[in-house]
Amino acid sequence: APTRAAARIVETHPGRSPALHLALLQGVPKGMKMDGIVRMGTEVGVTEFIPFTSARTVAAGRGRVTRWQRIAVEAAKQCRRSDVPVVHEPVPLLEALDRVAGYDLVLLLWEGEQSRTIGQALAATIPSRQIAVAIGPEGGFAPEEVAQAAARGAVPVTVGPLILRAETSGIVALAMVVYELILRPARDPR
Repeated sequence: APTRAAARIVETHPGRSPALHLALLQGVPKGMKMDGIVRMGTEVGVTEFIPFTSARTVAAGRGRVTRWQRIAVEAAKQCRRSDVPVVHEPVPLLEALDRVAGYDLVLLLWEGEQSRTIGQALAATIPSRQIAVAIGPEGGFAPEEVAQAAARGAVPVTVGPLILRAETSGIVALAMVVYELILRPARDPR
């Protein structure tokens, strides 16, 4: 049996990696919605997905991690990332929060927060290089979960007056973080 192979490089691209460590803690949504969340999250620079279950979670997400990891690989190729985000098995919310306890900032999107924006929370902790964004499942976080998260250092924030879908809110929040920490400073060096 042959033990040699030959290959020819036909095209090269510079590798691109996110400039910061960005974790998405996502309440497991119903159906196939997590597929899109992993795809779009990879495109905007998420380095780690931590799906979680909570009081209002309907879907468990068990047995889906292999699929989500495959989606992350394909999305990383498509956007020419030189790394692939890690996709973890779903865990309970408090365990997910414990995994990001050492981060510079943990943002918790919550419809009950009326005034503190992502930009304000980031401005209070810059320079920030490890950011986690926590998004509730359909139905959002229960009030006691918000209190438990805040007791662990998470900062409740708003992304505006409208209630966003679970699969939309994470991408909106992640885009805001990337803008505030990477794009705006590059355009507006003060």
